[in-house]
Amino acid sequence: MSHRPSTSKRILIVEDDPLVARALALRLSAMGHGVVGPVAGGGEAVALAARERPDLVLMDIVLSGGVDGIEAARVILEEQRVPLLYLTAHADDERFARARITAPYAYLLKPYNDRELELAIELALQRHQHDSLLRGEAARQDRRIDELATMLGALVEGSTDCIMAKDADGRYLLCNRAFEQLLGRSRSEILGHGDDELLPPELAARCHADEQRIVASGRTETYEEVFPSADGARTLLTTKGCLRIAGELRGVFAIARDISDRKDAELRLRRLSGFYNALAQTNQAIMHAASAEALLERACEIVVCHGGVSAAWIGLLDGDGWLRVAAQRSMAREFLDGLRISIDGQRQEGHGPVGTAMREGGTAVCNDYLLDPRTRTWQQRARAAGIRASAAFPLRRGGQVVGAFCLYAGQVGFFDQGLVDLLGQLANDISFALDTFDADRRRQLAEAELRGANERLQRLSTRLIGVQEAERRRLAHDLHADVGQNLAMIKMVLQGLSRWSGGNDDGISEAGEIADRTLQQVRALSTTLRPPQLDDLGLVPALRAHFDSRCRHAAIKGSFVADPCPSTLPEETAIACFRIAQEALGNVVRHAAASAVALELRLTGDALTLSVRDDGGGFDAPAALAGAARGENLGLLSMQERAELAGGQLTVLSSAAGSEVRVLLPLSVR
Repeated sequence: MSHRPSTSKRILIVEDDPLVARALALRLSAMGHGVVGPVAGGGEAVALAARERPDLVLMDIVLSGGVDGIEAARVILEEQRVPLLYLTAHADDERFARARITAPYAYLLKPYNDRELELAIELALQRHQHDSLLRGEAARQDRRIDELATMLGALVEGSTDCIMAKDADGRYLLCNRAFEQLLGRSRSEILGHGDDELLPPELAARCHADEQRIVASGRTETYEEVFPSADGARTLLTTKGCLRIAGELRGVFAIARDISDRKDAELRLRRLSGFYNALAQTNQAIMHAASAEALLERACEIVVCHGGVSAAWIGLLDGDGWLRVAAQRSMAREFLDGLRISIDGQRQEGHGPVGTAMREGGTAVCNDYLLDPRTRTWQQRARAAGIRASAAFPLRRGGQVVGAFCLYAGQVGFFDQGLVDLLGQLANDISFALDTFDADRRRQLAEAELRGANERLQRLSTRLIGVQEAERRRLAHDLHADVGQNLAMIKMVLQGLSRWSGGNDDGISEAGEIADRTLQQVRALSTTLRPPQLDDLGLVPALRAHFDSRCRHAAIKGSFVADPCPSTLPEETAIACFRIAQEALGNVVRHAAASAVALELRLTGDALTLSVRDDGGGFDAPAALAGAARGENLGLLSMQERAELAGGQLTVLSSAAGSEVRVLLPLSVR
């Protein structure tokens, strides 16, 4: 029983023996296959295969004519993929060697039976199907690989990172457009060449050493490097590692990201942070500086130490419009020695950025000092001092430009707008501080003049009080010694006349009484002007006598307590204490409506404390003191002045329960 194929196939028969061809056609039809042909020649087979596109070809190796079966099979296989079965009665090695080139699926040696033919066809078809699947998968994989390669190529080419690969000999195998731009060379100039041909010797040696280290360690490394590119030095973040293909070391690869802008931004941020710190430090220095000179020195120190500039100096204008160095930090001697800068635009020395900044009252920035035509006069100095950029800011006093704040850096393009704005604010703060120092100096002069006037006024007041006391003493002495004695003599004469007239003359008696009352008034006035006890017995007896007299005459209950005072009590202290007590008691009698008053005199350490208290209705003490300051309450003003002139302090307290005047007087004379 023959095996029937699951699917009918169209099979081309190429056989030059008509009987064999006819037999093959019958056998294939019996197997359920379609027959194409048969044909007897190789050329006919090629033409028919191209036209009919059979599923399988049964090809006799030996054909009559110019084209044998092997050549016809080669042509058919070049045009289409079709399984091939060779039919042959010849098994010589030469024919088999030629036939193998066409990669037949099987050989059938004549004679063969139906089973062999059927199995050969089935195996050939299955193998062809399997090969077709493999070819399809391979084609899909190839397309996928091509797609991935295209995508990877687009990513590599479109990446802004520099990407390259080298072989084991250090020659470039691959690079992208970013790497071309970094080197400033075309891809044709790079590929196939090594670093020795493309880079400076020092950089090429460094790259070679890095790659040898990476290959030896087998590790991937990431590091920063400075690379001299076509448009200047660039900072790269480079990752290098071993290039392996199918596990085999083929060379090295590198991916380098240009981080120059990021590094520049970080540097600018650090500079700004440093200058913010410098601004804060300068404000602290302004608050604590003892003088303008110290502040200027400190400001230069701060901007160099915290702001990142290489040097700074401050110049102030002299009377002729030339700038003199008032403070400096880290300035090279070869730059400052003999430096002449003027504010006068008519002079050559006034054409530079510093003179322009002062003259125009604005900032002058020079970010390429050695190439700026404005700095031609000072470029030789700057080159020797390592100066590559500068900035000058005017300094003001009272709104007028009086100098300049000058800063220098060793890097071209150092002073960007952010730094200039901060430095301008710092210069304004210094100008404000200079105004503050001037105001403080004027205030100190005014205070000194005021202190001098107060001292002169105090001396005058002391002299006036001294003159007043001397006049009181003289008047008291004259009243007691002269007027009192004269009144006493008049009284004695009148008493004699009264005895002579027998006491019957009323006029003489009345005149005697008047003389007696006048004598008593003169003695009381003399005591009030200058109590004799103060000079003869001291402060405490004088106070007691005066206190008792005022209480007795005013019918007020009095309480007197006093510590013994030293005999060496200064006269001005004793007089001040007595006069204050005298005025305070007078106010109690005249204004307090009090029923009792107490006087205490205490000696504590090196101070004397006097207190006069009453139980009267009280008064508005703050208003009274304010009135005394305005010169309205002369009695209270007098007590204050006497206390201050004696170096003491007067305190006035008052409430509805009464009032108190307290004075503290030092015992040592100022």
